[in-house]
Amino acid sequence: MKKQLFVITLWLVIISVFCGCTAVENDGSSQPQSSQASVSSSRAEEIPDNKPALSGSTIFIYMCGSNLETKQGLAGKNIDDLLKAEVGDDLHIVIQTGGAKTWRSHGIDATAAQRYEIKNGKLQLLDTLTQLNMGEAQTLTDFLSWGQENYSADRNMLILWDHGGGSAKGVCFDENYSFDSLTLTELHTALENTKLKTKFDIIGFDACLMASVETAAVVKDYSNYMVASEEIEPSGGWDYIKLAEAFAKATDTLEVGKAICDSYMGKCKEKDKDLYATLSVFDLSQTDYMISQMAFVTSSLIANDIGSENASTVISAMNNCEKFGGDNSYQGAANMLDLVDFVTKVIEDQSTNAVDVYLAASSFVPYKVSGTRNNARGVSFYFPMVYNVKEIRDYIALGLNEDYNRFLSQLYLNVPTNTVAFSDSGSVSDNGVFTVTLTPESKNYLNHIDYILMTSDADGRRHTLCTDNDMNKDWENMVFRSNFRGISLALDGHRLFHSTVSTNGEYVSFNAPINVNGERMNLRFVFVRDSTKLNGGYYKLAGIWNGYDENGLPDNDIVPLKKGDRVQVITDVVQENGRTIENFSEEFTIGENGGEITELPLDGKTYQYVFVASDLFGNTFCSDMATFEMTKSYDELLAKPLPDGEYAAKVTAIEPYSLAE
Repeated sequence: MKKQLFVITLWLVIISVFCGCTAVENDGSSQPQSSQASVSSSRAEEIPDNKPALSGSTIFIYMCGSNLETKQGLAGKNIDDLLKAEVGDDLHIVIQTGGAKTWRSHGIDATAAQRYEIKNGKLQLLDTLTQLNMGEAQTLTDFLSWGQENYSADRNMLILWDHGGGSAKGVCFDENYSFDSLTLTELHTALENTKLKTKFDIIGFDACLMASVETAAVVKDYSNYMVASEEIEPSGGWDYIKLAEAFAKATDTLEVGKAICDSYMGKCKEKDKDLYATLSVFDLSQTDYMISQMAFVTSSLIANDIGSENASTVISAMNNCEKFGGDNSYQGAANMLDLVDFVTKVIEDQSTNAVDVYLAASSFVPYKVSGTRNNARGVSFYFPMVYNVKEIRDYIALGLNEDYNRFLSQLYLNVPTNTVAFSDSGSVSDNGVFTVTLTPESKNYLNHIDYILMTSDADGRRHTLCTDNDMNKDWENMVFRSNFRGISLALDGHRLFHSTVSTNGEYVSFNAPINVNGERMNLRFVFVRDSTKLNGGYYKLAGIWNGYDENGLPDNDIVPLKKGDRVQVITDVVQENGRTIENFSEEFTIGENGGEITELPLDGKTYQYVFVASDLFGNTFCSDMATFEMTKSYDELLAKPLPDGEYAAKVTAIEPYSLAE
């Protein structure tokens, strides 16, 4: 009963629904203020229709080119696809452009906001306005008001095109205005102030990370369906040829949504980018029903319970559920979790409630595609998995919900003095296993625990080889033991400095910084759990990703390594005199198979090993340091890799350690 009480209000709290903001008009300065508005569950007030709707269908595209267009010309490429679509005269495609410092095609003016129609396979300029902030609510309102006055049809779709940053950051980041974005409250303001005569059939987000319950709650009164992605969107976005042709021909809106998802996934698979790809269709009429079915979950976020003996249930669910975007502090984080996966892990011992949640989600998200990620259930929500006090304050400042803001303030802006502590900071168990124990109270704040593997050179400098979470974990008793099999990971046989990013029931996700063709990138790969394989799984390479940029925006693409790519991997990292020194391998060339991640035996004799525990607030706590002496040689391990539970080394010494070393 106590556990059930601990899991009762994310839904009533997050989605009661967003309230408490007032509109702020642009004062005309070069950095416009964000518009704010309360979000009501009622329909926008309808106004008389003085102009008859066009026959057929209209697609309105709010195309904020941003640096996606400036650097890669991606918006122009999607316009190219629209020009190729065979749609006939009954489909009207209307586009407003802006938001990029440079437009690379079609003669689009980066110093202005422009409105176009695609007609008879040609891009026709309709109007040129002064430069407008595409991250401002009024800009979207003006476009939609103009659009419904001149192009409203029997069936209408709105697509917001650009970067997406999830529930905390919003969508459409204008490069000309310091990447100002449409927050969710600004998006609601724009839709409310447009005073739509009829709902859109679909509101689509061709942008990363926007398939959240918060987004659905904001747009549910203005559209019948929503299409959006939980994850970053690879492959240059949606397939606009098939999207336009489907909307021109299909009369069933859900079928159009399915066609958008299927063609997008087909585009991803064609370019071998489907591992992380997701896209969902939301039936927005089911939003309130989903909320009502989920109401019991939200009490898990009551601040007074955090720190109690039951808090570990929620923390464990957060750690083990599906996550989207970056999800570590050094690389950047979207702080978006899969809602259904999170809830079912919180209430896994309450099967009836779990089934109710699953059934509600099946109605709410009637169709989705998710590559190989079975735990991506189609809808996400915001939770500060990685502590970022500025982001949390910014999210609270949006004024979306008083109760949820109070929870975030109490939990994350009033950090307790004592969170995680070792009761045993290092000892030796049977077979030379390094073991640590955390206090029982630590369970209520422990976010994750990893280990650092190091070796020392002749000058006594420590070289960090990796941070990983391959260990034996007893969460109930908070006892953690090394699983030291004497291996590291390698790309095409080249030893690879890497870090664990996240984990769930199906796979462990990794990141490794590398140079590809002279450019710094992040190599992303996963360990897929498979009980038929040695040590319970195998490694699969996702590709290279550019991470988050200086504006906090995630790169929109994960690109496979390909034959002929010139690569240098980081083999280890040294901290010396306050500097981080990265040691690189010799450059090598990727072969026919596009790169392969394998386990490679260690070839040294002595290694150092430290457990690092991290709490919810980004604080880290180190165990003592164990020195391991190898008992198996490189050749022995190469000939016969060890399974879990068999060890390649034993502890010979334990001494105090701190990260400052």
